[in-house]
Amino acid sequence: MRVFAISLKQKGLPLYLFKMKASDLLKLTIIEPRTSENKTALQRILDKKRLKEIAIYLLNNDAAIPNNIIVNFNEKTRFIPQNINGIECGYLEIPDEKCAYILDGQHRLMAFEFSNEVDFEIPVVGFLNLDLKTAAHLFTVINTTQKPLSKSLLLDIRHYIGDTKQAEKIATDTALKLSQSKTSPLYKKIKVSKGEKGVISLEQLVKLILPFVDIGGILERSKHPEKAIENYLNAFFETFELPINSASIQVALSPIFERVIRRGKNENLNLNSIEGFKEVFSYVRDFKIKPQNIKTKKDREGIIRQFLSYLPETTSQKLDEWLL
Repeated sequence: MRVFAISLKQKGLPLYLFKMKASDLLKLTIIEPRTSENKTALQRILDKKRLKEIAIYLLNNDAAIPNNIIVNFNEKTRFIPQNINGIECGYLEIPDEKCAYILDGQHRLMAFEFSNEVDFEIPVVGFLNLDLKTAAHLFTVINTTQKPLSKSLLLDIRHYIGDTKQAEKIATDTALKLSQSKTSPLYKKIKVSKGEKGVISLEQLVKLILPFVDIGGILERSKHPEKAIENYLNAFFETFELPINSASIQVALSPIFERVIRRGKNENLNLNSIEGFKEVFSYVRDFKIKPQNIKTKKDREGIIRQFLSYLPETTSQKLDEWLL
C-alpha cells in the first residue's frame, strides 16, 4: 500500500501526516492492551461503553473525527521522500498486514467496527519504528498533557448550538439568565470555563435547578422559572445574611425552595416578588443558618432537614436527588 504523506520533524523526530479510510487503517493496526503479562504493550483495555457511544455518534449525518489517530509503524514500513514545490513529502510504503501500533485514538478508530459499516477518511500521524522507550514516552506525554474540557463549558456550547433537550435545556437557559440578570444575586457569579471567576459552575447550578423544571417539578409549568428563582434567592440571602458561594446556593436550591413555594401558595402569597418570599421566611424568623454550619455535604443535609421541620408542609423529597 502506498500512501502520500507530508514529512516533518519535531526536535529531530520525524513524523508523517497522511489520510486513510478508517477501514483501511483498521486492517493495519495492532491492538494490544497492557497487562501484567504483556509489559511491552502500551494501550489500555478497550472500554466497551465508550466504543458504543462513539459508534452511535458516527451514525449521525454530521459526524466527524478531526483529531489525528497516532500510530507507530514497525520496521516493515518505509518512507520514500520527494520534494514538491519546496514541500517535504513522499510516500509511505506500508505492507498489507498488521504493522501499526496505536499510540492515541484507539477508541475513535475501533468504534468504526461497531458503526454499521460507516467509513470515511481520517487524519493520521505516523511514526516509523520507534523503539519501545520512545513510544512509551510519547504515549505518556499524550495522555498526561491532554486536558478534557470542563463539563460546564461543554454544557454551555451544547446549549448554544441547540443540543440540550427538554428539562436540561430549560435548566441551562434558566442558569444562564440568572448569571446575566443584573438584579440576580448570581449575576456574573457562574463559572463556565475553568479559571473563570465565579462561585458556582454552570454544571453544578443546572443540576440544582433541573429537578424543579423537570416533569413533576414545582416549576414545570412556569414560563419564566428564572424570575421565580431570582426572587427567591434574593429573599433567601437577604433573610439569612449568608455569603453567596457554592455551599449556600446548594442549601438554597434544595427541597427548601419547593417547601417555601408550596407554603407560599397555601397562604395565597404573591410569589412574583421578593417580598412574597420574604413573608414565607418570616414564618421561620428564629431559624438561623451560619456559614460554618454548611461547609460539608453532611452539614447541608442537616440544615435542610431542620428547616423543613421548622416550615412543615408538602411531601418530603430524597435529599440525594437535590444535593451535589
